[in-house]
Amino acid sequence: MIMKMKVCANRAKVAISSEKSVFTPFKRFITRLKTPYIKPIVTVCRACLILLFFIGTAKAELYKYLSEDGVTVLDSHVPARYVKNGYTILSADGRVLEVVPRALTEEEIRARDRMLAAQQQKEKLKQEQKIADQNLLRIYSTPEDVIRARDTKITSIDNFIRTSQGNLQRLESQKRNLESTLANIERAGGTIPEDPLNRIRHVETRIRTTEREIIEKRTEMKALEKSFATDLQRLKQLYGAREG
Repeated sequence: MIMKMKVCANRAKVAISSEKSVFTPFKRFITRLKTPYIKPIVTVCRACLILLFFIGTAKAELYKYLSEDGVTVLDSHVPARYVKNGYTILSADGRVLEVVPRALTEEEIRARDRMLAAQQQKEKLKQEQKIADQNLLRIYSTPEDVIRARDTKITSIDNFIRTSQGNLQRLESQKRNLESTLANIERAGGTIPEDPLNRIRHVETRIRTTEREIIEKRTEMKALEKSFATDLQRLKQLYGAREG
């Protein structure tokens, strides 16, 4: 407060000094006019000049910052070496106009960036969930629709697996018969022809293909069961929220 009063007192002195220097030739001119209105005119002009001076200086700004010794300093500017520590901009009458925070440390910058990345990821997941919910409500009218769709697909996959298992049994039986025929020829001391060997190779290829398809369909069935369970649970939540 004392510092503020000193600043104002100094400015008042400057105003009076400036007023005197500016009005010196003007007063000489007025003195020569010899009219009864000279003194009031001079008084009014002096008051106007002082008022204009304070209006101009009222817009001036002060900067408050801490020195390296921890001392609070008021100045017309902030030295470059103190800018990173932050500072406060004050009006001529001491009002706070702006508070400039100190510069962040490297660790604080990394923490800020991590927080921003987490917020962006959270917002991204939120938007993706919103789109998924809209698609879910567009596909299924009720939770029962999810159950019916699940049962239809699971039944279709199960039928495929059963059919493939039947085909696999027939292929394995066919392979055994071919191998038995070749074994009989070999025991009889005959020459094994190339055609039965090619047929066995073909059957073995079909067996491997069928086994792979069965494994893939079982994996697909588990994934579908999990997916439908998730959709069903989410749809119940959405309809529960609507009803609530």
